[in-house]
Amino acid sequence: ANWHALQAVLAAEPQVDGVVCLGDLVNYGPHPIECVDWARTNAMKDWVVQGNHDYAFAHNADPRCSPRYRALAEAMQRSTSGLLDDGQKEYLAKLPPCAARQAADAFFILCHAIPTDPLYSYLGADDGEVRWLREIAAVGYPDFLLVGHTHVPFIRHFGRTTVVNPGSVGQPKDGDPRASYAIWDDGKVVFRRVAYDVNTTARALAACALLGVSLQLTEILLTGGKAVAEAAP
Repeated sequence: ANWHALQAVLAAEPQVDGVVCLGDLVNYGPHPIECVDWARTNAMKDWVVQGNHDYAFAHNADPRCSPRYRALAEAMQRSTSGLLDDGQKEYLAKLPPCAARQAADAFFILCHAIPTDPLYSYLGADDGEVRWLREIAAVGYPDFLLVGHTHVPFIRHFGRTTVVNPGSVGQPKDGDPRASYAIWDDGKVVFRRVAYDVNTTARALAACALLGVSLQLTEILLTGGKAVAEAAP
């Protein structure tokens, strides 16, 4: 839900053949309408999967996000979920939590979190090989397993399978405030970042969220999540 960040990424990559979205078009940002409508019209058909916040907005449910972000997520869901109309919420509700796709002779599995728990479980770059191998086996050893959820970019190789997390366009959490994404080009993955004017997003946050919430979210955007990480016990 960070339209300015998404626009910056799209402007930086005008030649791509298509856009894959690994979930969470909504929450934390002030632009759920713009981001959902863009995905409905412009993302590759059947290459968009459901994130925990997409499910929560569609069903008025708990997104079950990490403790550090829980209060902010709840506040923004209350503030912005009502901005979506029935058609936009239906789109989010019907997104698959996990998808198997084929492109350029490569077999892809897409999910927001992990295949065995596609909405909620956290598994990152530093987690053990055994856990990742279980997830890869559960979906038949694809060429590429594409995941999100942690907002931290990484790439890992397990035999024939490459696991890719492109990070987050709208709310990076790896200490770099620039929008994070990845390009897949004929089997090769390249991570990229692009700067955008965070102040434009901050002003929109101030207009739709309580002051304390908008200030915290702005600080997170300015520091790439560093502010929350340092404040945690």
